[in-house]
Amino acid sequence: MKNITKYIAVSMVALLSTACNRDEIADVNINPSFPTATEPIYLLPSIQSSMALGIQYDARFLGKYTQNFSHSSVGYIWDLYGYSANSDSGGEIWKMAYYTIGLNLTQAIDGANKNQRYDIAGLSKAIRAWTWQVATDYHSDLIKFDQAFTSRLTFDYGTQEEAYAEVARLAKEGIADLERTDGKSDVSYTAKGDLIYSGDKTKWIKFAYGVLARNANNLSNKSSYNPDKVIEYVNKSLSSINDDCYVPFSGIANSDTNFFGPSRNNLSSFRQTDFIVHAMDGTVFPGSTDPRMANVLSPSADGVFRGNPLNTTAGTVAATRIPNLWGTIISGNSSTPGRYLFRNTADFPLMTYTELQFIKAEAAFIKGDKTTALAAYKKGIEASIDMVNRNTVVSTVAPTAALITAAQKTLFLINPNVVPTAANLTLKHIMMQKYVALFGYGYVETWTDMRKYHYDPLVYETMVFPILSPDNNGKLAYRVRPRYNSEYVWNFAALQSIGADKPDYHTEEMWFSKP
Repeated sequence: MKNITKYIAVSMVALLSTACNRDEIADVNINPSFPTATEPIYLLPSIQSSMALGIQYDARFLGKYTQNFSHSSVGYIWDLYGYSANSDSGGEIWKMAYYTIGLNLTQAIDGANKNQRYDIAGLSKAIRAWTWQVATDYHSDLIKFDQAFTSRLTFDYGTQEEAYAEVARLAKEGIADLERTDGKSDVSYTAKGDLIYSGDKTKWIKFAYGVLARNANNLSNKSSYNPDKVIEYVNKSLSSINDDCYVPFSGIANSDTNFFGPSRNNLSSFRQTDFIVHAMDGTVFPGSTDPRMANVLSPSADGVFRGNPLNTTAGTVAATRIPNLWGTIISGNSSTPGRYLFRNTADFPLMTYTELQFIKAEAAFIKGDKTTALAAYKKGIEASIDMVNRNTVVSTVAPTAALITAAQKTLFLINPNVVPTAANLTLKHIMMQKYVALFGYGYVETWTDMRKYHYDPLVYETMVFPILSPDNNGKLAYRVRPRYNSEYVWNFAALQSIGADKPDYHTEEMWFSKP
C-alpha cells in the first residue's frame, strides 16, 4: 500500500487516523474546542457514498469485461480484455477499500464500540464485509488484514481464501452486533448519518445476510459448496424491493450527482453492447421483446435498438447510429435528462432483492430442486421489472419512457421461453436473466458469475469476444490488478511475490472459481 508519509500532504484525516503509536499521542495537545475524533455517525455519509462511487468509477472498465458497455471507437484496451498499464484506471475499488472507506470505517467501528452504539458498529462491520467481498472478487489477493491500516511502509498479501473467510466472519459479527439489545440505540440519531437505511437495524441485518449469500454462492465450483446454506442466507436477506440497498444522489451539487449522470459526463463515449440487446430483444429468449428494454436501453434515431460489439465503432449514419446510455449522441450536460440508472439524481443500487432471488434460483438449481429454483427465478424477473419501473422517469420526448404495465409484465412471464416449466429450466435461463436484471449496477457480481462459469457460451448465449490484448496470451481476464499508484509504485516487491508483475497477471484464474 502507499507509503503512509505520502498521505500527509493529501489529507489531515489520514494523518490523524494512521499516525504511529496513536495511544501514546492521544492525549497530547488536545483542544476541547477543536476535537480530532469524529462521531461515527458523521463518518457514515462519506463511507456510504464511497461504496457507490468505488463501483461506478471502475464500472467504466469492468463494464467492458461484462459486455454491459463498449467504447464508441476501436482500439480501447479494456474492450480487448486488457488493462491500462502505469495507470490508476480500474483502481478505484482498491482505493475505496483502503483509503476513502478504510480508516474512516475503522474509526467508526472503534468509536461506536466505545460509545456502546452496537447498531452503528454492526452496520459498519456489514459494510466492511461488503467492501472486502467486492475488493477480493475484483482483485483477488488482498493485503493481509492484520497489516492493513497500520504504520507499516510495505504490506504483504494474503490469499483470496483468507479474504472470503474474513468476509463471513465480519458479516456474522455485524449481525450479532445489530441483534444486541444492550448498549445505546436511537434510530433517529443513526438516521442522521445513515443515508441508506435511515438507521433501520432489521434492514442492515438483511444486508449482511445478503453479503453472506454472495460469499457462499460464489464458491459453487468448490466441493465444500452448500446450496442449502446459500438458500438459508437468501431467505434471511432482502425480502422485497423495499429492502433494496441504494446510495441516494440528490443532484444538487456535482459531488452529490450520480457519477453515471449526464451532468458529470463520464459516459459520453460508452455504448450498450449487442450482447445486452440480444438478451432483451427476443434473440436469447424468443417469443417476445423484454418490456424492460424500452426503459433500460436506448434506441437509435429510427427507433431500433442496436448494440455496439466490443472494439467496433458506433456508426456515423444519423438514423442508425447507436446513442450513448443517456439516449443521446452528444456529450451530456445538466439539461440532458438521462435514462434508468444513468440520470443525475438516480440512486445507485448496491444490493437488490432481484439479485438475491437469482442467487437462490442458482443454488436450488445446482442442488437439483428445480421447483424452488423456478419459483425464485420468476420472483427475480418480477422484482427486476418492478425495479425498472421504480427507476423510470416517464418521458414523451425521444427516447421515450413509460412505466411497464401489469399486462406487459404478465405477457412476458407467460412466455415459456422466458419462464419454462421446472423440468425445462436451465442454467442459461437463470444466469442470462440475472445478467439483464443486474445491468447498469451489478458489475462485480455479474463478472463473478461469468468467471465461475468460465465465460461459457452455453450459459452466456450470443457473447462474442474480440481479438484480445497481446498481453493476454489468448486468455480472458479473470482479475483486475491492484491499484497502480499505491501498489506498483510503493509495494512492488510484495506484488512480485504473488506474480502481479507479470504482463498477463490479470488473466490468472481466481481461487473462488477453481474446484
